[in-house]
Amino acid sequence: MTRIAGGPLEGIRVIELTHAIAGPHTGQMLADHGADVIKVEPPGGELARFAYPSIDDESVYFASHNRGKRSVELDLKSEVARTALRRLAETADVLVTNYADGVPARLGFGHVELREANPRLVYAHITGFGVNADWAPPRAFDGVIQAMSGIADLTGPAEGGPTFTGLFPADHLAANQTVIAILMALHERQRTGRGAFLPISMLDTYQSILGHEVGMAREGVPMRRHGNSIPGSFGDVFETADGAAFISPIAQPAWERFWEALGRPSRAFEISYEESVGEPYEALHAEVSAWTRARTTEEVTKTMSAAGIPNGPVLTVTEAADHMASPDRRRLMRVRAPGGREFDVAMSPIPVARAEDALARAVPAIGEHTREVLAEVLGPEELAALDGE
Repeated sequence: MTRIAGGPLEGIRVIELTHAIAGPHTGQMLADHGADVIKVEPPGGELARFAYPSIDDESVYFASHNRGKRSVELDLKSEVARTALRRLAETADVLVTNYADGVPARLGFGHVELREANPRLVYAHITGFGVNADWAPPRAFDGVIQAMSGIADLTGPAEGGPTFTGLFPADHLAANQTVIAILMALHERQRTGRGAFLPISMLDTYQSILGHEVGMAREGVPMRRHGNSIPGSFGDVFETADGAAFISPIAQPAWERFWEALGRPSRAFEISYEESVGEPYEALHAEVSAWTRARTTEEVTKTMSAAGIPNGPVLTVTEAADHMASPDRRRLMRVRAPGGREFDVAMSPIPVARAEDALARAVPAIGEHTREVLAEVLGPEELAALDGE
């Protein structure tokens, strides 16, 4: 048997019927911490198994969200396969899906049906806009959520248009919130003995990071784009001789140390920090930029750090990945794709039990564990019937 043992979720069985990022990443986080995650895939595997980007015909995309799971291949158009899935669900603690609203019920794994069979089941359904969202567009990719969230409208240069991030934040945030919801439901189940239905909306979860922006907009004072600067403070990205750095000398004490570090201590008293975020801002920004452009990023950040000023170099993705791999951090783990190719991927920010375990680092092949898993819930005749399809 190839289950991963150890971790706070050891003994928790998760059935995952998902694709792309939000659902698979939810399952991966649960697997990272010891859950037995059974990924049920259609014939040929879920759509992201061959998604860009790839190296040596192995999808790095897929490998980044599917380590530590067992894969079962089932054609849910078949009644025999549906029976097998129901048997699995009867033994499960959690089911996760991010198929579109209505699809699970049509394929025989709707939450009403499965929770009737297993009242202790925690059923998490991630959708773009929630269940029964008749007002919503028919599909919800990450970009659709970014567009509708209002967050893209707050992002980018003041003189430009709305800007999307270069990542898939809506997918990942939905996965994080789903894991939190699952853990709370499992805790509640200890008290009540009952499972739960957890409808998770990607739009709702992404918009949850809007804070005062919503309050201001509702009062008729919408926020505007500020590029890399921080509204109401002197924080901004400053060009250096070989790159850029973010510097943020917030409040008068830091403002005084900041100008002392720049060799002009009197400037902090000529214009106070409170005054700096008003009309003098542009002129002060130009002065600081002249100082930073005459120095390397390393020189700027060391000077700022010595003065106790919040700062950080603006890194490329390659530089950030190299830093993640450094002995001081060790925030990468090596995963093995089904064809044997290995990749570095980001490690969970939460300490992972048995992170060095080879099984925890393996990405399953399509249907690799079908026979093994189904033998745990089906008898010999039922297995033979499934094999005969």
